[in-house]
Amino acid sequence: MKPTINFPTAFPKIVTNRLHLVPPNLRDAAELFELRSNPTFMKYMGRFPMQKLAEAEEYIQRILDGFEDKTGISWKICEKDSETLVGYIGFWSIDYDNFRTEFGYGIHPYFQQKGIVTEALKAVVKYCFEELGIHSIEANADKENIATIKLLEKCGFRKEAHFKENMYFNGTFLDSAIYCLVKQ
Repeated sequence: MKPTINFPTAFPKIVTNRLHLVPPNLRDAAELFELRSNPTFMKYMGRFPMQKLAEAEEYIQRILDGFEDKTGISWKICEKDSETLVGYIGFWSIDYDNFRTEFGYGIHPYFQQKGIVTEALKAVVKYCFEELGIHSIEANADKENIATIKLLEKCGFRKEAHFKENMYFNGTFLDSAIYCLVKQ
């Protein structure tokens, strides 16, 4: 019997020891804008920092539309007793034929190096494998983003490919390192 992807009908909430992952809403736009307008935060994103609050609102709307279209789920990361956005994590581009998806994250600089993304990533991976029926998860990392590469490797991801100059941004061709985690 061929497996299936069990996309949820209601936006899932995930609770860990220190965090809760919940759906973003348009009220989170100011906090998201604070992150994505910061040039240091955006350094490895291959995108320019946001210039207007409306861009954060549009970004959140794309996340919500992705859930409605069953193409992905992205959560805002909050500390357990707070609704303040400290980061985000999610997956998109679900490949229903091959049971594969791509994930990404962003974390406020104040909350970096505290294990928050590791905790959130492990919970999202568990959800993808056990609840959704995903077989493999891909991450596309800038080869210069050593912190992300270390995080991926710490969480069991393995390098699958290195694409030379496959992305053009701001007048420069950039390399991508592709990491994957396969369900065991």
